[in-house]
Amino acid sequence: MRHLWNIITDKFKDTATNKFHIDMRHFDKEEMILFPEIAYQSLNNDSIWKIVTHGWRYEGNRRKNWIGISTSLWIERIAKHMLNENDILYLNGSINRDRLKPFFVEDESNEQIKIKINDKIFPFRTDRYGQFNEEIEITNDEIQKLKQQQQRNDFITYDAIGDNQDTAKGIMQLIEPRKGISIISDVDDTIKISEVLDKVRLIANTFIFPFKPVPGMAELYQKWHINNNNCTFHYLSGMPDQLYTLTHEFIYNNKFPDGSFHMRHFGWAASSIFGFLHSESTFIHKITYLRYFLINTIRDYVLVGDSGERDPEIYATIAKEYPERVRAIFIRAIKGETFDDERFLNTFKEIPREKWQIFNDPQQVPIDLSRAPRAAAA
Repeated sequence: MRHLWNIITDKFKDTATNKFHIDMRHFDKEEMILFPEIAYQSLNNDSIWKIVTHGWRYEGNRRKNWIGISTSLWIERIAKHMLNENDILYLNGSINRDRLKPFFVEDESNEQIKIKINDKIFPFRTDRYGQFNEEIEITNDEIQKLKQQQQRNDFITYDAIGDNQDTAKGIMQLIEPRKGISIISDVDDTIKISEVLDKVRLIANTFIFPFKPVPGMAELYQKWHINNNNCTFHYLSGMPDQLYTLTHEFIYNNKFPDGSFHMRHFGWAASSIFGFLHSESTFIHKITYLRYFLINTIRDYVLVGDSGERDPEIYATIAKEYPERVRAIFIRAIKGETFDDERFLNTFKEIPREKWQIFNDPQQVPIDLSRAPRAAAA
C-alpha cells in the first residue's frame, strides 16, 4: 500500500497544488498549516462523529533583511543563560536558516477560517497565535461518504479556506471501530535522536544536523501496526509545532506509521527551546492530550516515551487514573538506566510491574501488545 501522503498528493495534485506535501519551510506568504488530527465516534451516540480540526494561520515576515536580523536575535535569545560565547559562534555559523523561518512568521490572529466537510461549512476564527483547534460534530452517514472518496479507510480529508479564498487540505485519522489499540508516542529521544538533556546538542540536532531516527524504532512501530488489530499511532510531542513539517518529513522518510500529531506552539515568552521543552507547560500539554484520548474513546493505550523528559511521571499519572485502559508503558533509557533504577521504582510503584518496561534496545520490546511487557529489560 502506498504511503498516505503519496496517495493524497496524487489525488489532489490538480486542485490543491500539492498542498499536502508542500515545503512549508519557505514561509514566505500568508498560508496555513493543517496538523493531522483525529475523528472518533461519540460514546453516547453511534450515529455521531466528532472530528478535530487544528491549524495555524501565518504570514511571512515582510522585512527584506529579516533573516539576517532575526537569526541574530534568535541566536541571542536561545543562547541566553545557557551557552557560552564559543557555542554561540559555533551555532551562528552552522545553523540552518530554513529551519528558523517558521519562528519568524507573523501569527494571523482573529482571521476567519472556513472548514468545509462534504457540502457543509463551519466558520471559526484564529486565536492570538493564529491557531484554531476546533471540534465539529457530523453524522456517521457523512463520515461514510468521506470514506468513499478516499483510497484508505483510516483517514479522511477536509478543506480549510482562508479569508482571501486560499485553500489547504487537512487530514484526520479515523479511530474506529471503538475498540482497538492506540500507540501514544513521544518523538524526541523516543524515536528521533535529539539529546534533550544537553542544551547545545539539542539545538544542534534541531537546527543544524539532519534528523536521525533511534535505531530499530521504526521497525518496531511497523511490526506493532501489522501485528495488532486496529492499531493507530499518535505522536505527542512537547516540541514547537513550528517544526511540524520537518517532523512529518522525518516520520515519512524513516517509514514510521502514519498518525496524528500533537505539538505545542512556541512563543517568544519562552526564553529558549530548551526551557520550552522542559517546562511545566509540556507536562500539562501531554497530560491534557492523554486524558482527552482516554475520555473520548474506549480503546486501550500503549504509552511510549523516554527517560530524558518527564514521560515516566506523565505516563504513571495516566496509568493510575485509567488502570484498565493503559495496556503497557515503554520507556527508552537514554542514560543507561535499568528497570530497577530508583526513579522508575518510585514513579511506577503503584503500577503493576508487568505493565511497564524500561528498554535501551527496541528488540527488548514485545511485538504482540496483547501480552504484558517482560519483567527484565535494559
